[in-house]
Amino acid sequence: MIPGKSRGLLVALTVAGAWCTANATTPTLPTPQGPYGVGRVSYHLTDDSRPEVLGADPGRPREVMLHVWYPTSAATGRHVRTAPYLPGLDKAASRLSTADLKDLFRPAIYDGELPVTHAVEHAPFAPGHNRFPLLLFSHGWGNPTFLYTAELEDIVSRGYVVAAIDHPYDTAFTEFPDGRLVFFAHEQFDAALKAPDGYVRYARTRVTVMAEDNRFALDRLLELATVPSLKAPFLARVDTTRIGAFGHSIGGLAAARTCQIDSRLRACIDQDSDDDRGSPFIVTDLQETQHQPFLLFVASSADETSPRRTHPDDADLQTMKMTRSEYDAALRTTQANQLAQLAGIPGGAYRVTLYALPGITHRSFTDQTLLPPVTDPEQSLHNFRVIQAFTLAFFDKFLKDDPHTLLDTGAAPDSRVRVERFAR
Repeated sequence: MIPGKSRGLLVALTVAGAWCTANATTPTLPTPQGPYGVGRVSYHLTDDSRPEVLGADPGRPREVMLHVWYPTSAATGRHVRTAPYLPGLDKAASRLSTADLKDLFRPAIYDGELPVTHAVEHAPFAPGHNRFPLLLFSHGWGNPTFLYTAELEDIVSRGYVVAAIDHPYDTAFTEFPDGRLVFFAHEQFDAALKAPDGYVRYARTRVTVMAEDNRFALDRLLELATVPSLKAPFLARVDTTRIGAFGHSIGGLAAARTCQIDSRLRACIDQDSDDDRGSPFIVTDLQETQHQPFLLFVASSADETSPRRTHPDDADLQTMKMTRSEYDAALRTTQANQLAQLAGIPGGAYRVTLYALPGITHRSFTDQTLLPPVTDPEQSLHNFRVIQAFTLAFFDKFLKDDPHTLLDTGAAPDSRVRVERFAR
């Protein structure tokens, strides 16, 4: 669905996959490790202040789907039907090309079986009166939010509310409650690819839209969390002073942009994405970053940091119309840009490089590497746990005021991971 990345373009803005088990049994997701169960509820939001620029009807306002995962009793999910994994897929599949459907689920072969989730729709919130930090999440290009179910469920089980936004026209499909389906904007994307620097310019435009989606969704979510008449299951249980954002691929760039435009956010994570300058802040110039604490994961975007030869081959360079020396000079520039930006963030920053982990890929932030057919299931699960450990440590430190996270103690879950801290 989305072409692969070449250096000089955004890092690995690709469609994540899913799976198919060899014996046709129902796939399973890793069990959330925290003390809470998981509830889920979805909302259709319309932003009348913004027109939809990619839709067929130019007068229609921007619409998004907001999916909220929240803590419930640990017993939730036992002996009851859990939430569907990928709502709307049955209807969408008939309108996706064979190639697109295959790409959506690669490297597995989708045969109609989807994994069972651990979430229960509209379940009561966890007993008690304590409030939980809120995290906004943005998906990668082409990826429905639900392809990150394992990550989101696990985070929620540790005591967070996660609000994930499906950004229409930037995901494979979005289903609205009235049955409408909105698909990835192939026509506009393909047209952008044909223009000089069109890929990056189009991505910059979409990051701007996604960040505004996040800000609008946050406005609405805080209303849901505080107005009794709206009857949200998380009413009065969200700590509105402790809010963070994270995202994968282009969603990581959107999370960083959201921190730039919304001071309500206290910390942000970019999961494995930067732009052609080496910057995770694609919309602004290199002198502007964000004020809040920031964490940048590096996995497939290892050109900036890896000692290995992850560079393009001669054929790639010919396509890019660059010589090897020009490429190497550009690479040194991106390295310097990224280091300068991270060092200049007032709230402090971390860079966590994962490329030394066997089997780590850009898709290790999604569900696809966790379920069959996986070459090394134990290593894939280990990689997932490592990512989760650093994600939770960062948000625990800055949203739960925990002074003893692995970011402070140095007790890394794998010695092959490199953690760099930039002074705050």
